[in-house]
Amino acid sequence: MGGRGLGDVGVRLSKDLTTVAAEALMTNLNRLGPQVLPLSEKLAFVHNMIKRKLHGPKAVPPYVPDFMTAFEHVCIHSGGRAVIDGMQKALRLDDEQTEPSRATLYKWGNVSSSSVWYVLAYLETFRGLKRGDKVWQLSFGSGFKCNSAVWQANRRISFEHPCWADFDHAKMRLELGQLSAKIAEERAARRAAEAEGKVAPRGGDH
Repeated sequence: MGGRGLGDVGVRLSKDLTTVAAEALMTNLNRLGPQVLPLSEKLAFVHNMIKRKLHGPKAVPPYVPDFMTAFEHVCIHSGGRAVIDGMQKALRLDDEQTEPSRATLYKWGNVSSSSVWYVLAYLETFRGLKRGDKVWQLSFGSGFKCNSAVWQANRRISFEHPCWADFDHAKMRLELGQLSAKIAEERAARRAAEAEGKVAPRGGDH
């Protein structure tokens, strides 16, 4: 937060946001992991820590536990395509696991941390929850904060929410596929231009 020299106060988003978000996510996962992960994942994490201390962090990459061994479903904050892509990569999720969040972003846009409820409604509408299923809601908020909520279904749930009525999956997948292809093409063109010295290199793709 800061002024613009015009006597008013506004909010400025800097390039440090991604670093701050990553730190908030790791803090959240470090607190959540011991409470939800199965013993096998905890042991794998401890084993990795010992190896990193013995051989050094540069020689041994950090082990990221598979949090989906603890949950049947995940509701990722749909704050933007980059947010979902980053979470998918960090948590090693597949496309099927992130599709509810991408569908929420596609249909409703960025509705901030409330997006996880639209994602949950998607799951209940199109996939259903079995009794005993665990759902992990993961969202970001101001502060900067990262928060988790874990729910367990106490009965079978299959309910068509009005917010997902008549949703066209085929259209969404087609348009998102076209968008991904366009972005990949633009990035390839920019890398080629950077290699030829036509444009100045930048820190990374956004």
